[in-house]
Parts: sequence; structure tokens; C-alpha cells
Amino acid sequence: MPGHIRCVRKSCKICRTKKFICRKRKAPPLQKRLVTDEICGSISQESNGESVQYWRTANTGRRLPFGTITVRNQSPHCTLTVKADTTGDGISDTTLFTLSELNQTKSITLGAVAGLEISASSSAEIKSVGQYSITAHYFYTIKKRKRPKKKITVVKPRPQIICDTPPKDEIYLVKEETEQITCTS
Repeated sequence: MPGHIRCVRKSCKICRTKKFICRKRKAPPLQKRLVTDEICGSISQESNGESVQYWRTANTGRRLPFGTITVRNQSPHCTLTVKADTTGDGISDTTLFTLSELNQTKSITLGAVAGLEISASSSAEIKSVGQYSITAHYFYTIKKRKRPKKKITVVKPRPQIICDTPPKDEIYLVKEETEQITCTS
């Protein structure tokens, strides 16, 4: 248990006396592993100015992933506006960049990203197309477990019952074939 005080008997290196030293037990160490996800997809939506959510993380709160968002506009005469949710509240209120030219690509690296929304606008009623990719990084924390100590079990031989026609009320038992015990029932 973390915080439990235990006493350890140690000997002094100078005077060789043995003393009890009390110290706190350390908490088990944590291992952090960096996990990277590559998320890619196609953009295909009407150019009416409405936002379409293309990606959202399941994590909320403090453990948001960080990473790079890249968007490519493959529609002529169409403007893509890229927004992101950087707080985890479900609202993509941060405008990252705008793409207005054909085959234009922009990227941005964010310290926290929870969602990606893209809105398309055009003077003509055309469908806007493009591509997006997200490289998301997050830490996965696991507790490092100590290996359980192996238990050593000593197996003793069982006593053997010897039946050399004893009387009905007496049973002779022999332990390790050296000692004879008489039991009366």
C-alpha cells in the first residue's frame, strides 16, 4: 500500500551496528508508452457552408491526444474551412485554416485535439471533395506489476495403514516406516 511505513534493519558501514530505519514504501512505478494513430479519410460534402464532423476522440478531459492535422482541397472554386475542438467540450470553436485553391494542402500541429470539422462554401452548387489525415499521439499509462513470489511447498509422505490382522478396536499407523503409533477407537 502506498504511504505505509515499514522498518528495515540495516547495518552501519562505519561502526557495524544494526539499526532500524523507518521509511515510506514507494508506490509501484508507472510505465508510459507513446501510442501513435494515423487516421486518414476523404472529404465529400455539399458546399452549403454547414460543418461536417470527420473525426472525434473518445477521450474527454485531461487526456486528449496531441498531433498534426493535414487537409487537402481537391475541388475547384470551393473554399474549405477547417475547425478543431481543442478543449474536449464537443464544440469545434477553433478555426485552424482556410483552403481556397485547387490541390492546396495545409497542416497544423496542436497540443490537444478532440475533434475535426470541415465546412465547405462555394458560389456554385457543387460537391466539395478533398482528403484529411490526423497523426494523433497519446500516452498509455500502465502500472508495472511485480512478479509474484514463488511458493515452495514441502510435501511429506502420508502415513501408511498397516493391517496385519489387528484387533477391531486398534489400528496401527506407521510414520515414514520408522515409528509405530497405536490408536484406540
